[in-house]
Amino acid sequence: MNIKIVICFIIICFLPAASAVTTDRVWAAKTSGYVKSNESLVYENYLIRATASDGSNSSLAIYKDQSLMAADEFKVNEFKIYNGIGVTLLGIRGDYSWIALSKLEDRDIWTPMETTTLKWGDNYSIQNYSISIDALGTNTVNLTISNKTMSETGIFQKDGFKDFGNLRIAVRSINRTGFVELESLAFKPPEVKAEIITDKDEYYPDETVGVIINLTSDDTQNIAGIILESKDPIKIQPYMFSISGIKGTKSFKSLITRLPPNSTIKLTAQVETRDFYNNARLLTISKDIQITPNISIAKRIPEETDDENVPVELYVYNSGMDNKSISIHDVIPSGFTASEQLDWNITLGYKESTNLTYYITPQKPGKYELQPAIARWDDQSSISKKTGTTVHMPYITMTKKAQNNGSLTDVVLVISNSGDRPAMVTLSDKIPDAHPLVFGEPTWSGLIEGDDNVPIKYSLQGNIVSLPAANATYRDIRGTTRQAQSNNIGTKKAFSSDNPGETSPINAGRNEIIIFMVSSFLVIAAIIGSVAIAAYLITKFKTRSG
Repeated sequence: MNIKIVICFIIICFLPAASAVTTDRVWAAKTSGYVKSNESLVYENYLIRATASDGSNSSLAIYKDQSLMAADEFKVNEFKIYNGIGVTLLGIRGDYSWIALSKLEDRDIWTPMETTTLKWGDNYSIQNYSISIDALGTNTVNLTISNKTMSETGIFQKDGFKDFGNLRIAVRSINRTGFVELESLAFKPPEVKAEIITDKDEYYPDETVGVIINLTSDDTQNIAGIILESKDPIKIQPYMFSISGIKGTKSFKSLITRLPPNSTIKLTAQVETRDFYNNARLLTISKDIQITPNISIAKRIPEETDDENVPVELYVYNSGMDNKSISIHDVIPSGFTASEQLDWNITLGYKESTNLTYYITPQKPGKYELQPAIARWDDQSSISKKTGTTVHMPYITMTKKAQNNGSLTDVVLVISNSGDRPAMVTLSDKIPDAHPLVFGEPTWSGLIEGDDNVPIKYSLQGNIVSLPAANATYRDIRGTTRQAQSNNIGTKKAFSSDNPGETSPINAGRNEIIIFMVSSFLVIAAIIGSVAIAAYLITKFKTRSG
């Protein structure tokens, strides 16, 4: 048989049965909305007017083709049918009635879980249910389905099904020898995710806040309603939204004005969804936004810098209604230097602003946190947020060591770059007078990469008591030149050891050594004499006792 004919036969025979199991005839919302008293909700040639009586009842007038079909009282969640259109009062919010208009449709709302073959005499467990075959007929089967709270035996035909809460059991085939093929399906209410988005987290009191609420669902939501609110005295417009048949991501926009100065506003969105059985689910999300004082100050610095002089900008803004005399103070961060005092006195009028810029010079590479700047006026104050920067630069340090080696003094100088940028280094170590260079070179120049080092070794004639610090200049890729200096040192007979168990050699004069040797000889002689006398007395005592 032609394979295409077989495939078509399978599709024709089996698809209707599968569709009958996964779909239901339900009232699907075609439109929904919050309707204020004396306003209306329109769908095709239908129109609904609503008047909220109290928090649980509304009076609804239903029109078709501009003719009144009915005027009824609705309770919250009540559903009524008028000439093929379904009307639901979903809720009441003040003077607003939340209404949905629905039509009957076949909707695929069941999700296949698993298929199994059940044998007479066996049990099959799914979720918290147990299923067994009670009896088999010619084209029917009696199944017993039970859990801890119920037990029910029902007659199932081939391709028939029954629902048990969120579980659907369907019979796919019946074999008179005692085998039944079962399919289990789950009614999983569509899940919705929501978030509140603003373009920033801090606003001036005279700004307008643009808010976006995103709803995302992988499966079709029948109805979704949103209430955006805050306990703070602000104006939100609009603050109610309703949508039907949402799938994917939908965005809802609102504007907030009348922001109270120097406050934190908590925005809260209550998202209520309804599935195709009108089951309600509530999701609450929130977001905090900061409102600056009328006099606000912001501190800005590049997030990363390679500059020798790093700009810091203070932005001061007056959103109040009158002129203000303002004093500004900032502090130099640790690890930087500045060439000026960081204090200013300014005057700003309504909606006026100014930028104050100064420069700081980093001493070392690394991450730095800058403390807030402060603005004071009329016995009030505001501070900027902390900010930070990462400084990139080379940083050269030098460690100098020396030891006396016979008639020579050996010197080791290690040049280290602990920064994260390369440096071009020029070293010139000073040679003491009357101690000429015997080996190596006390000068060096070259490139040292970040986190790398270069050792320099040379020897001088004679035993030198002390050596001056070495000096170097180094230049980065930007052309900035800096200085570095090593430590001053005294010489030793040997290098100091890094191991704590090792000791340094004795450094003593000739007379001190002679005195030490004579004293040691006398002490040792006294000890030997004491031992000899003690031995003689013991021997004498034993002889007399014998």
